[in-house]
Amino acid sequence: MKEKLKIVISGLGNRALPKNAEKSKWLGWVELIRRSDFFQLVAVHDVSEQSLNRIVEIGYLKHDCTYQDIDLMLNSVNCDAILISNPAEYHASTIRKALECGLHVLVEKPFVKSTIEGKELIGLIEKKDKIVAIVQNWRSKDVGGALYRAIQGGVAGTIGSIYFRYIRDRENPNYPSYIFNEPYPLLYAMGIHHLDLFRYILKDEFLSVSGNAFKPPWSLYKSNTGLNLFYRMKSGVTIVYTGTISSQNKIIPQESLIIDGEKGTLFNESQWSEPPLWFYPQGEMERVNLTNEIKDTSISNQYNISDDYVLKNFYQAIINREEPLCNAMDGLKSVAILEASQLACETGKEVRVDDF
Repeated sequence: MKEKLKIVISGLGNRALPKNAEKSKWLGWVELIRRSDFFQLVAVHDVSEQSLNRIVEIGYLKHDCTYQDIDLMLNSVNCDAILISNPAEYHASTIRKALECGLHVLVEKPFVKSTIEGKELIGLIEKKDKIVAIVQNWRSKDVGGALYRAIQGGVAGTIGSIYFRYIRDRENPNYPSYIFNEPYPLLYAMGIHHLDLFRYILKDEFLSVSGNAFKPPWSLYKSNTGLNLFYRMKSGVTIVYTGTISSQNKIIPQESLIIDGEKGTLFNESQWSEPPLWFYPQGEMERVNLTNEIKDTSISNQYNISDDYVLKNFYQAIINREEPLCNAMDGLKSVAILEASQLACETGKEVRVDDF
């Protein structure tokens, strides 16, 4: 076994260090790195002293390995890579600083807050010749892998249309206040997962988008929390995407995905893209479970195996000098879809994604 790479984390929010470990849907990056055969956590950064104290109290690191100043950490700690899980508005500046310090970068979705930031970073990434990977973990979940194999393996034949519905109650007054000020939170919090997954499983790019947005009167958010969008892919596949994070529902599964192909239909209904993935062959009455071999289909297990895969894939990309599952340009293309979708809702016009 090769020596572990030294990694630091910027951002000790819920994805990195769950506030309630017993109720969390994931172990978190800190714990996964502790269990990893590939990385050793050597330092962390967060602007919150409380978060830094918590990681010390739990016993992951000593106090002198925690930093409230990102520049001080990057210039003081001997490390190979950084995992960025701070708010999206800080992604671009943190990535830039890490690259200037010669680090490989793993960053939570979205890659950056805007395509303007992303385009400015692409040149620096190429210049520094470092691995920059994006955590698009719907790709690495069991259903994401099964969808990719079914579509690219021709199980469903030529794909005609995708129908996706997302319905969730995210009107939680206990969330940090900045969350309620974010523009188009459905797009940037969850749409980035779904739309990126469609690009991945189809091996195709978005051509255009049209649609509208809405918000119910009880919403705590400043921006629209619901979307009705119609996409055209460059191959001709059409996607109907509708969702809300302001639903009062806590019973109906959040995600519903139907993919129609010439040989049959792929179907998944879940909370966060858990198995089973069903295939209904055209003209037959019996359905087939394409994820039948998956034994633990729980939300937490699916999150943890996908996050663990992301870490391993990041390590292999660094060691073998190969592209990660989702690289910076890949991440930038998914951000462009969000910006095009937002503009389509605001103008009421069909918007070409390539314009971004």
